[in-house]
Amino acid sequence: MSLTSQFVQNLKRFRLVTFDVTDTLLRLEEPMRHYQQKAADCGVTGVDRGQLERCFRQQFSALSREHPNFGSQSPDLDWQQWWMQLVSRTFTCVDDRLTPEQLAKIGHCLISHFRTNACWTHIEGARELVQHVRAAGKCVGVISNFDPSLSQVLAAMGYAGKFDFVLTSYEAGVMKPDSRIFNKALQRMSIPAEQALHIGNKLDMDYVGARNSGWSGLLVDDEERTDSDSRHTFASVSLLLQALDTQEIQW
Repeated sequence: MSLTSQFVQNLKRFRLVTFDVTDTLLRLEEPMRHYQQKAADCGVTGVDRGQLERCFRQQFSALSREHPNFGSQSPDLDWQQWWMQLVSRTFTCVDDRLTPEQLAKIGHCLISHFRTNACWTHIEGARELVQHVRAAGKCVGVISNFDPSLSQVLAAMGYAGKFDFVLTSYEAGVMKPDSRIFNKALQRMSIPAEQALHIGNKLDMDYVGARNSGWSGLLVDDEERTDSDSRHTFASVSLLLQALDTQEIQW
């Protein structure tokens, strides 16, 4: 792989580059369509997708308040049970006549399904960006608010062996933008914060979280903002890669 001299120069100060996953490297493809289809596979048909989405959002917010970070700090509740509860509560919200057996069957099916390549698509330019960073000789990692199945998802999408580590919020015990998750990544690689760069799509969790932890940050966000540094904000991963290849980035 041929790297431009500008790309190498832009990353010269960094020894570690980390990535967010959802909507930075990968995108979930119509998740409620998969919920609807897998329910039908389990014999539950006629589920209204609009109502399903409303119930999912409501129950996800409620469960996240009751048991934050996929239940990582909740006794007797692991991440799989957390998702099982979410699926059960979501479908009960849609139809309270469903039996516990039906809800459990749907839940197990969905947990397995969402760890495959059937539900995810690649963000344009993301694989190339990761490859460029690796080719530049950097340590490359993932920092994501996710459950421990993330490595399985990444492997299913062709990212097996592409990262030096994958750090999820569940395993770290804290979620971005908490500085402790960024610090854990530094400790793993014995790298100081000023030599670390994080790339993600959430202003508060990724860009601000990284910078408040002493890191540099790049933000992928196609909305016009006045609360982020325009030097570090790009409308897409492809444009971010193009800028690293061709423009001097002022850190």
